[in-house]
Amino acid sequence: MSQLPADSMQAARWYGRRDVRVVDVPVPTDPRPGWLVAKVDACGLCGTDIEEYLHGPLLTPVDEPFALTGATAPLTLGHELVGTVTEVVGDGVTLTPGTRVAIEGNLFCGECDWCRRGQTNVCPRSGQLGQRTDGGLAHYVATPEYCCIPYSADLPPGQAALAEPLSVAVRAIRRGRVGVGDRVAVVGGGTVGLLTAQVARIAGADTVMLVEPNPVRRALASSFGADVAVTPEEAQAAATASTGGHGLDVVLDCAGVRQATPQAIELTRRAGRTVLVAIYPGDLTFDALDFLASEKELIASMSHTYTADYPDAVRLLETAKVDVRPLITDRVALPDVVRDGFEALVAEPQKHLKVVVEPHPRDN
Repeated sequence: MSQLPADSMQAARWYGRRDVRVVDVPVPTDPRPGWLVAKVDACGLCGTDIEEYLHGPLLTPVDEPFALTGATAPLTLGHELVGTVTEVVGDGVTLTPGTRVAIEGNLFCGECDWCRRGQTNVCPRSGQLGQRTDGGLAHYVATPEYCCIPYSADLPPGQAALAEPLSVAVRAIRRGRVGVGDRVAVVGGGTVGLLTAQVARIAGADTVMLVEPNPVRRALASSFGADVAVTPEEAQAAATASTGGHGLDVVLDCAGVRQATPQAIELTRRAGRTVLVAIYPGDLTFDALDFLASEKELIASMSHTYTADYPDAVRLLETAKVDVRPLITDRVALPDVVRDGFEALVAEPQKHLKVVVEPHPRDN
């Protein structure tokens, strides 16, 4: 079995709050059974990466190693990644070297009641590559084979890297039971929100509305086929007008800000469904009596599953049913990821959508 081309590689590693460094680290060369090493072709920066950069440790194991891998800080960030299988694989791996794979990245114990039921995304011991163990902001990454979904050579790696946020959207639409004829709103026009609006249409929604303060993102939603794109202040009137007064069947909160969730619940019609997709800390406050009297549902949608949501996302990209190209606003090299990725997103969050890091630059 041949080795990788070098003993060391570059990786963007989290050392502490506002302390991410691109440093030389050993190339992973001894994967455990069922794991393999992939050359990272592209890796997107996620909002949770920025939160970890600004406010961590939130998910990074610092005082105690992550139980499933023994990893602890400093560790390599990045969980929206695609790569190419190398010749360095563990026992039992069936994927062949050279296979291009989208890497789902969720780790789970496989033993608890939730895992046995297939609910691996809520395993109490779960974690992700790039959050609880080394991830994709590096030249190479070690990953379980079960995380790897082969994808078509016709799909550029930079676009394939958006399979992870797209799988979040796929799960949210599935959890919200969006179907033919539904009237749907998405609150928040970031990457996940704009993807969720597209998947809602694919699921058969009759009306798709985006609620977003940024005019550029509202215009993007319209170009993707949203029927209505409005500011938060315009949302209630637009919901009434666009549904003939019937109201919205499903409202998905993808904003990640505290004020969005009460608005999403308020926008939801009586007996409708509100889906919480975005993550933010703290309590949720709403009128419980009104919520009960209107018999609304409040549904949480956590991440994605490797058995359904992620493969579905990869297929949507391969068939061009979802267009991610306008969402990629920046492509940066790994050595520049702190300045042109993390700091750029912190300084001008409304200017950037998806930053894609290319450890090995190629035409994609």
